[in-house]
Amino acid sequence: MTVLLPFIVNAGLNFVLGLLIAFFLGPAEFGRYAIGAAIIVLVNTALLDWIRLSAVRFYSLTTRQTQPEIRATLDLLVAGVSICLCALLLAAVVAGIDFRMPAMMLSAAVLAGIGAGLFDYHGAIARARFLDAAYARLIIVKNLMALILMVGGAWLTRDPTVVLLGGLLSVAIALVSVRRTLADAPLSFSAARPGLTWTFAKYALPLVAGNAIYSLIPLLNRSLLAGAHGFAEAGYFSLASDLGLRLFGMLGAMLEIVLLRQVIRLDETRGRRAAQKRIAANMVIVLAVALPVAAGFWLVLPAFDSLVVPPSFRGSFSAYMAPLLPGFLAITIFQAALYPAFLIEKRTIVTTLAAVVGFGVNLAIVVALTSGPLAYAQAQSAAFLVVLAITAVAALRALPVLPPLRDVGAILLAVAAMAAAIWPLRARFAAVPELALQLVLGALVYGAVILLCDVARSRTLLSLWWAGRRARKR
Repeated sequence: MTVLLPFIVNAGLNFVLGLLIAFFLGPAEFGRYAIGAAIIVLVNTALLDWIRLSAVRFYSLTTRQTQPEIRATLDLLVAGVSICLCALLLAAVVAGIDFRMPAMMLSAAVLAGIGAGLFDYHGAIARARFLDAAYARLIIVKNLMALILMVGGAWLTRDPTVVLLGGLLSVAIALVSVRRTLADAPLSFSAARPGLTWTFAKYALPLVAGNAIYSLIPLLNRSLLAGAHGFAEAGYFSLASDLGLRLFGMLGAMLEIVLLRQVIRLDETRGRRAAQKRIAANMVIVLAVALPVAAGFWLVLPAFDSLVVPPSFRGSFSAYMAPLLPGFLAITIFQAALYPAFLIEKRTIVTTLAAVVGFGVNLAIVVALTSGPLAYAQAQSAAFLVVLAITAVAALRALPVLPPLRDVGAILLAVAAMAAAIWPLRARFAAVPELALQLVLGALVYGAVILLCDVARSRTLLSLWWAGRRARKR
C-alpha cells in the first residue's frame, strides 16, 4: 500500500495542477506552455530515460551489495548527460539559433526536461531498493511544490516560461529532500565501468527510441495544430491531451511498478517461465483496471466538463478528449501489460519498430484529414492503437501461456454492464449529483460483475480474507 499511495496522490495533484495552470494562463498561453511541456517530455525520454530503464533492470538490493560498479556507472552517466545537455543549450543560445520560440522558454523547457530525467532516475533507485517511504516523499514534495510554484507563477505572471521554471524548481527541492537517503557512495570515476555503459545502452536504447517517438507525436500534433489553427486551439487540444496522458500514464506506471516487481522477483527466484506466466496473469489485472477507467471517463465527460474544466475550455475539452481516450487506453495497456514481456527478455527492438509505424500513421492521418482540428486527436489515438496492436501480437507470441480468456470476457461484460447503467444518467441532472451518481453506480455494477465472475480469483480471495478476519476476531 505504501508504494501505491504516492501514485494516487501524484495522479490527483497532477490533475489539479493541469487544470489550475490552464485556468490562469488561458487557452492561447496554455497552448504555448503545452509545447514547452512536450519538449520536457521529449528531452527526458530521448536523452535520459535510458539510464532510468537501466536502473530498473540492472540495479537492485542484491547488486547494490555485490556489484557497486552498477550504481557508480549509472550516477556518472546521468551526471555526464545532464552536463552535456546544459553545455549544448548554452552554446545554442549564445550562437543565436532560431528555434521558432523564445530563447528563455526553450531554455526553461530543456532544463526542466533534465530535471524530469533526474527525478525519474532517483525514483527508479528508490523503487529498486524498496524505499517506499523515500519514494513517497519524493513524489509528494515535488507535487506540492509544483502546485505552489507553477500555479503561483501562472496566477501572478500569466507567463508560460515562469510556469516551466516553477516546475524545474519543484523537482530540485524534491531531489534535495531525498538526496542522503538514496545515496550509495560519493560519485566516483574510478568505480564506474565503461563496459556497463554499452550493456545499458544495448538494453535500453531500442526501447527509448520507441518512447522518444511516442513523445514526439504529441509535440508534433500541438505544433502543427498551433500553426494551422492558432495557439488557442492548440491549448484546447493540449489540456485534454495533457490531462489524459497524466491520468492514464500514471495509471499505467502504478500498475507497472506494482506488478513488475513481482515479475522480476519471480525471474530471479523461480526462473523465466514462472515470470512469463505471471506476466500473462497480470494482463487480466491491467485490463480489469484500465478498461473501466477509460469507459467510465468517456461516460462522465459531460458532467466532468461542466463541473471541473476551466470555463474558457469547456466544450472544446470534451470534443478533444473523446477521440483521444482510445489512445490513452492503449498507452496504459502497453506500459503495464505488454512492456514487461519485452523487458524480461531484454528484446525491446519491437517497441521501436512499432513506434515508427505509429508515427507514420499519425502523420498520414494528419495530412489526409484536413477537415478540422479534431483530426489531430484522431491521428494521435490511431497511432497509439497501432502501436498497441503490433506489440500485443509480439508479446503474446513470446509468452508460454495466454491470459485467461474467460476472465477477459468477464471484464468486457462488466464494462458493458457499467456502461448500460451509467448511460441513462447522462445530461439528466445537475453536474455534481450526476457525476456522483455515475461514479457510485458504475463502480457498484462493475464490481458486482467482476466478483460474480470471480475475475483473477477476486471473489475467492475476498472470501478467504473475510474468513481470516472472522477467525482473528474469535
